[in-house]
Amino acid sequence: MNPMPRTFLAASVAVVVALVGASTAFAQLPPGSIGNAGRMPDTMSPGALPPPPTPGPAPVMAPPAPYPNTQSMTRDRIQSQDYRVQRLQQRPDGSWKADVTRDATPTRPQGVPKKVTILPNGQMLEEW
Repeated sequence: MNPMPRTFLAASVAVVVALVGASTAFAQLPPGSIGNAGRMPDTMSPGALPPPPTPGPAPVMAPPAPYPNTQSMTRDRIQSQDYRVQRLQQRPDGSWKADVTRDATPTRPQGVPKKVTILPNGQMLEEW
């Protein structure tokens, strides 16, 4: 027999064994390694994702401003009409009744009101 085909056969077997060994070596590389360019198999999930960011705490709001002192506002309103407030009393309906005096002048022919009532809507009633 001719020795040439035997060496060719041996060389062919060596190449096939090398190729099979190389393919199994690549098949055994872990996902994400350099040998497979960092790719992961399609059936493999990337793992647990980090949780979404949580919103920060709600801002602390300042307490609401106190309700205005309606007694002092009522007194100021009455005094702005040239009355002197003697007594100021709040009624259950939210209105304020004041005993007042005012200097008599010729421009007030009806006389001087003795009581003034400030209603919750801001209307001012004078009683003689």
